[in-house]
Amino acid sequence: MPITPPTDAEYAAHEAAWMAESAAVLTTTVSQDTAGAVRVLQIVRDLLRGRLAAGSEAACIDQIRLLEDIKSAAAAAQVVATEEFRHRRDQAEADAGIKLEQRARGIGSEIGLARRVSPQQGSAAVRTAHTLTTDMPHALEALCDGRLSEYTSGLVVKETSHLDPAGKTAIDTHMEPRYGKTGSRRLAGEVRALAQQADPVAYIKAHALAKSARAVNIRPAPSGMAYLTALLPLGQAFACKKALHDTATSMAFSEETVQAGPTQLEADLLVQRLTGQSHAEAVNIEVQLVMTDETLLGTTTTTPSHAPVIDNTGRHAEDVFTSAWMPGYGPIPAALARDMLDPVHDHQTPARVFLRRVLTDPVTGEVTKIDTRKREFTGPLRRALVLRDQQCRTPWCNAPIAHLDHAHPYAKGGHTSAGNGTGLCARCNYTKENPGWHHTPTNTSTRNITTPTGHTYNSTPPPITPNLNRRI
Repeated sequence: MPITPPTDAEYAAHEAAWMAESAAVLTTTVSQDTAGAVRVLQIVRDLLRGRLAAGSEAACIDQIRLLEDIKSAAAAAQVVATEEFRHRRDQAEADAGIKLEQRARGIGSEIGLARRVSPQQGSAAVRTAHTLTTDMPHALEALCDGRLSEYTSGLVVKETSHLDPAGKTAIDTHMEPRYGKTGSRRLAGEVRALAQQADPVAYIKAHALAKSARAVNIRPAPSGMAYLTALLPLGQAFACKKALHDTATSMAFSEETVQAGPTQLEADLLVQRLTGQSHAEAVNIEVQLVMTDETLLGTTTTTPSHAPVIDNTGRHAEDVFTSAWMPGYGPIPAALARDMLDPVHDHQTPARVFLRRVLTDPVTGEVTKIDTRKREFTGPLRRALVLRDQQCRTPWCNAPIAHLDHAHPYAKGGHTSAGNGTGLCARCNYTKENPGWHHTPTNTSTRNITTPTGHTYNSTPPPITPNLNRRI
């Protein structure tokens, strides 16, 4: 018997009944006990997991609009909960006699774990929550009702960070009619202009302080590329860009650069000027080539004659599926690594290269042995741990490993071994020394991280290579 689709009226009746029942459950739950708010949020989450009925395209748009409002309202609720958490922790530590300058250490990491973001982002969320709840009530209200997104409200807070509470409140009051009326970039610019006018001296001081944060960072990009970013004082950043642009423009129509456009030339010039090379591709490089014992011995189950050819060089899928590991970047196809390791791969200038082999288990992908034949090698255990953990072991941190430390403290009998070693960034290593934090090994590589509130987060390093027996 064919199934007749529900009519718009039936959809509406279904939604009305569903919402009425949900409202009744939520109202009853929230008034039951102090844990009611948590239960309410669980119910809302579960309700949104289901497929919401939509009888028309217009209804879909209405849902998208309302769901965006719900996202903002949820962000506002997070702001309030974050500030409440900070206040309660501060009060508890004050009652315990802890000095003001030593209070609330590690709460950024706790918030980061709860939000599944890095500790740095967790600390930023704590600062933003404090500012919105105490100094910028209009921005918080706009976030709550959907006029501002979480991202935009964060920009408003950042642009006023150098002001005292009264200055922040004054700008918040002035900007209230503009909330929800313009895009995030335009709004941030308006707030920035007001903040500079409100206290020019404080802005100059903040700029001088911000110079201490100047840095250069790298992060992966798709297709074997990477972003190299520099945080610089405004004038220096524009001077660098202008110098690259002017030189690239003058070279754009020469015979040597006919294959490259201005933006590509700027990138090549950046590499050449930073490294001193005459050609951008002639990079001295070390690649950690990760391979299974099958690949090392040439005993892979997929032979080249049966593997599909995937590009015009004649390379087979087996050659590309074998992963290599680039320190500070992550996995790349071994074929690409070999191209990088070819000392004349740019057909112009030879480059000095070094290949380090790392053997992995073909099933688990875990490191089984590391080649120690490079003369600069000083610590097999250290290198094996860095390769195993890849980045800070705190979930969602993503920072590079700065410290290798004992999960179970050495002073308490912890062994200096792979089973007890953990790679952490400096911040997370210092955080785990605070009261209430515990890192517990559960096996050779897995750690349980417990915070002062009793929440436990599991940390398991990913295999260096995917399971090569499960290719698509």
